[in-house]
Amino acid sequence: MAEKPYHHGNLQTELIEEGLALIHEEGMANFSLRKLVKRIGVSPTACYNHYKNIEDLLCAMKEYVTRRFSEVLVNSAKNVEDSYAAIEMGKAYVVFFAEHPHYFTFIYDNEDYSIKLTENAFDGDYEPFQNFKEIAIRSLKAYKIPPENFRDNLIVMWATVHGLAAMANMKGFHYDGEWGSLTESILEEKLTLR
Repeated sequence: MAEKPYHHGNLQTELIEEGLALIHEEGMANFSLRKLVKRIGVSPTACYNHYKNIEDLLCAMKEYVTRRFSEVLVNSAKNVEDSYAAIEMGKAYVVFFAEHPHYFTFIYDNEDYSIKLTENAFDGDYEPFQNFKEIAIRSLKAYKIPPENFRDNLIVMWATVHGLAAMANMKGFHYDGEWGSLTESILEEKLTLR
């Protein structure tokens, strides 16, 4: 395969996207820069002009997916009534990962984030999780859910959207409906529960 010229579009983004796809297909243990540059058709030097090593590229991948996921969650709830914010955000969560399965496995198949579930708390340091929690609490307040019930309702909402996103990424699972509509109908029912 002839190497593509160095300037062929946005190489940084292509390295990230193709790297994520390669990890999704072959697993982190089989990921290498050599495989990635061969897949894209550029020289190793072209890759090293953007990322000094594999750790640098993996860090860029994590930042890229986290930023995109956070933006999707936040934008989904903009200009939406508080009572509907969690539903729109939940739909965005599931559809985002249904459309980008390589993001789901990359983000959630590692220990680079921390989400704590205790008797009195539901918290975490992962930015998209914080966005999820803030938006969900807007809706819980709009539905006049008592604050002492927030934690359990947040768990149900997160388990719902995360579970649907996981199902959308299961190789042997096939759903012929629309993920956003399914998520909306389930969350509407959950939000009305006290």
